[in-house]
Amino acid sequence: MVSETDRLARDFAARNQPIAAFLDTHVPGKPEPPYPPHCEAGTGEENLVPDLAWLDGCPQATLIRKDCINGFVGATDAASGENRMVTWINDHGLQTIVVVGICTDICVMDFVLTMLSARNHDMTPTLADIVVYEPGCATYDLPRETAVSLGLPETAAHPQDVTHHLGLYFMASRGAVLASSLD
Repeated sequence: MVSETDRLARDFAARNQPIAAFLDTHVPGKPEPPYPPHCEAGTGEENLVPDLAWLDGCPQATLIRKDCINGFVGATDAASGENRMVTWINDHGLQTIVVVGICTDICVMDFVLTMLSARNHDMTPTLADIVVYEPGCATYDLPRETAVSLGLPETAAHPQDVTHHLGLYFMASRGAVLASSLD
């Protein structure tokens, strides 16, 4: 997933195409679903992985810190109501966005489903297609036994193959275009 994301981002940058990247920056102690703590501010996990660190400073890249699972919601400034994703799409007049990311069924799916609704609500008038590039998506595996041993409820179990498939299914069923390759 990371190598495909890197390859795709480098191709976009070489073509002078805009890139948006979310940085999970969760606030310690803020309520989250029952997942092990991750990407908490100040841990270093909230920054780009080393293979993608070049995006910080890349002129084609817009980095958006988000403090919640849903990137669309996290891109909204609570004080002004401005949504940086909507602004980014509209400023570039994008007709298509290509989405990749970690946690196919969580972060990727929440963003894509909300983005589809925003598109359908005419918040992004030029946007026609939201493409989910499957080789650039992945999710984690958390067996039930491991979840329980971490003090999480059994419902925190996360079978990787099933949840990846379900995320893709729900995004496609709502109107996202799934792609296994890009031209």
